[in-house]
Amino acid sequence: MRKRLAKTDRRTEILNEARMLIATRGYAATEMEDIRLACQLSRGGLYHHFGSKRAVLDALVEEEVMGLAKVLKEAVVWPIAVLLDFGASHLGNDPGIVADLSSDEERLEYLSSLEVAFDRYLSGLLSEKMQAHILPSFDAAHVAELFLTVNMHINRRQIMGDWNEGQAAGFAATSLQALEPFLKDPTQLHAIVIELQKVSVS
Repeated sequence: MRKRLAKTDRRTEILNEARMLIATRGYAATEMEDIRLACQLSRGGLYHHFGSKRAVLDALVEEEVMGLAKVLKEAVVWPIAVLLDFGASHLGNDPGIVADLSSDEERLEYLSSLEVAFDRYLSGLLSEKMQAHILPSFDAAHVAELFLTVNMHINRRQIMGDWNEGQAAGFAATSLQALEPFLKDPTQLHAIVIELQKVSVS
């Protein structure tokens, strides 16, 4: 008999199975029926949690961003360094589910999901974490929003194939240098910029 799980546990199980299927088959070849069978659920049981494959993608992207937000919340060091150290694929981090997307349409769906998740889980938290590092004449929320907007642009250009990792890293380095006038201690950026510049010319 199928074990009855709490709603949150069942949702986690569905997402874990979906993630494994997508990693094995790719997003395009994974259907809701495949996820249902892997979880041994009725159709009603699956659709009670997720109404479509896009909803599954939204939730998988949300999980990735929530993981990044958790690291940022617990960190006591320079917040932008934390986000880059744990989230930047051009610095060698796992790109996550985006690596299993094959068409421009799928990548655009991913970017849309990512933008929503950034706004929901990272924007306010980054603003709060940046407060101690921004000169009092500037609004930390504006600087955080500027960073996330530039980051989304880099993501879009790289994910859609317009830039390779070196080009993304080069633009990221330039963008970080542009933040220096807002910072109490601009030297906090120097090590990150140097690392990105190395990637940009490799």
